[in-house]
Amino acid sequence: MSDGRGLRLASEDGQASPAPPPPGPWAASRAEPPDPWRLFRLLRRQAWTFLGVVIAINLLAALFLWQATPAYKASALVIVDPWQRSMLDADRPEGGRPADAARVESEVEILRSPSVLLSVVNTLDLVRDPEFAPKRGLRARLASLLGLGPATLSTEQATRLTLKRLSQAITVTRRGATYVIEVAARSRDPEKAARIANQLAAAYIDAQIRAKVDFAADMQKRLAQQLESARAALREIDRKLDSFLDDNILQIEDAELRAELREIRSAIKEQEANRLRYDALAGRSRERARKREWDALIAELNSERMVRLQAQAAAIRQGPAPADSADTQTRLAQLDRQIDKEAQAVIARIAAEASTAQQNEAELRNRLSQRLTGPDVPADLVLHFREVEGDAAALRLVVDKLTTNSTTATAEIDLQLPDSRIVSAALPPSTPTYPDTPLIAGLAMAFSLLLGVSAAILRDSLSGGFADESALEAFSGVPVLASLPAIEVRRPGDKPAGEILDNPAGPYPESVRRLRLGLDLAPSVPRPQGTARVALVTAALPGEGATLTAIALARSFALSGRKTLLIDGNLREPGIHAALDRDRRHGLADHLAGRIAAVLPADAFLFDDVTPHLTVAAGPGDARLRVDALLQSGRLGNWLQTVRPAYDQIVIDSSPVLGVVDTLLWLRHVDDVVLVVEAATRARDVRAALRAMARGGRGTAHLWLALNHAARPRHRAFRTARIAPPTQPFGKNVPN
Repeated sequence: MSDGRGLRLASEDGQASPAPPPPGPWAASRAEPPDPWRLFRLLRRQAWTFLGVVIAINLLAALFLWQATPAYKASALVIVDPWQRSMLDADRPEGGRPADAARVESEVEILRSPSVLLSVVNTLDLVRDPEFAPKRGLRARLASLLGLGPATLSTEQATRLTLKRLSQAITVTRRGATYVIEVAARSRDPEKAARIANQLAAAYIDAQIRAKVDFAADMQKRLAQQLESARAALREIDRKLDSFLDDNILQIEDAELRAELREIRSAIKEQEANRLRYDALAGRSRERARKREWDALIAELNSERMVRLQAQAAAIRQGPAPADSADTQTRLAQLDRQIDKEAQAVIARIAAEASTAQQNEAELRNRLSQRLTGPDVPADLVLHFREVEGDAAALRLVVDKLTTNSTTATAEIDLQLPDSRIVSAALPPSTPTYPDTPLIAGLAMAFSLLLGVSAAILRDSLSGGFADESALEAFSGVPVLASLPAIEVRRPGDKPAGEILDNPAGPYPESVRRLRLGLDLAPSVPRPQGTARVALVTAALPGEGATLTAIALARSFALSGRKTLLIDGNLREPGIHAALDRDRRHGLADHLAGRIAAVLPADAFLFDDVTPHLTVAAGPGDARLRVDALLQSGRLGNWLQTVRPAYDQIVIDSSPVLGVVDTLLWLRHVDDVVLVVEAATRARDVRAALRAMARGGRGTAHLWLALNHAARPRHRAFRTARIAPPTQPFGKNVPN
């Protein structure tokens, strides 16, 4: 047996199959371009699978969006000053060096540090906040019930767990290559998110100021220690100098010079004592002013204006207005600033007195040095004095420098500026950032469509079926002559077998005509002149529409003017007479069994169809008959040889290929075999049917395919033009 392209399936004599002809224009015409509607037709077949997956995933996404707790994100912006400045360095053009990338990244890490986060936790009392407060797990609760663990968390554990949850809720990032740092906080409450972000930024600024203040205080402490050591050394030198002068002043012969030197030394000691007293007073006053210890400061400075201002503040506090009212607080703040201003003015005057005493002391020492270097003073005395005076002068410079630095460090404790500042405070967001409804909905829709298409393709491949002619042809390697769409039932009581007569212009009759045209154009096996061409219509499984296709094909041949014979070759379960609404008592099986010839004419099982030129050989079957023996008997071949000259075309409806051998026994008597494949038939069933015909069939028939219940083509003109007369024979016969 050969298929439509000349491939040998089986032969009775075991000869090799001839080589197939070279591909011609017909073969090229069958190589169709990719069909963009193929996926659409597959989705239409698996519409419920596709829609089920899409709807399920989108419902899950909607359920997630409905159940998800919204989270709000608030962001504050902090800028790192590229220059490290100080209030005491305002006279200098630029202080420090510009900040580099490493410094900005370091500030980011400081913002994330536990110490800064701990300050936020303590300030906002997040340990008691329901969102950030630690919750004991099931394991910890069971352990406490069994007495294996504490009933409650310790303060340290609660704080540590709160810090962990807070660190997960904040994000600190640098904005590109700028000096700007974004401090973001997430919370279920938009107001809380803004508070956390702002408090984190403020805590970072406060920590930066505290670090600089602590550094300045430590520096001031060290400078004070060095200053005290230098002053002690200077006092020791002055003592030695005084002792030297006391021991050697009698060497000076001039009595007036001796008296003058004693007077200068006495004045130096007086100015030095004044300077030390004023310096100490200024230092104590600055410290008390910094700490706002006004009562002690007033008692020490004895300033009448400060006394009056302090009395006014006390009167306001004892007045009828509430102490915590806004007006009272404003007036007290104004008086506090006035007291501080007056205190700074008094301290400045004290510092000026100390500076005056220092200048006077320096002038007196210079005068003493000049008088001791005169001609009236012995040379050895002058030399030793210059040595000691030089050491004292150097120490005085050190003491002056240390005093200045100590004063500057003391002032910097209260005048420290942060190297960063908040440029944009966080505002409560109006919309949540989580869940991102548009993004999640879009991703869910895209994922559901992709998964739906994948599920449809997978189910279609697992459940079998063929989307179109090209899929069936690519799988089987056998030409598909036509795709038969499903018959539409327009009125109750319509018979599918009458579709070709009731609706001749419909899609189904047009597809049957295309099938008929394909058989007409196909090559035929050699047969005697004037005999009918025999076409066998079968299927792999029952219910694929082979009987309806055989009736429609026979009627199409008859409507074309050819005398046609339709034979119900399914001797086990014949169905053509029932499909045509004919009540028959005898069929082909009775004729082959010899039951008719004795009592009725030999053609008693034949009847004419309503279609002109169509005769039908059909009737009921008999389960008691051995169908295989009847099909192998010579009576069947003799009867076919008898009826062939009387008709132009014979169409035989046969049993399914799988399950029974009837179709294989019919093959030796036919010229063409049309295997009807329902679109939902599994691929393995089609493969099994082809294998069965290839191994068990005998004869020279050509094999063709017809796809039944296929999706209706959208481009009818293209599909109709698909059948074109072949320029070369595309089938080879294998003789018996």
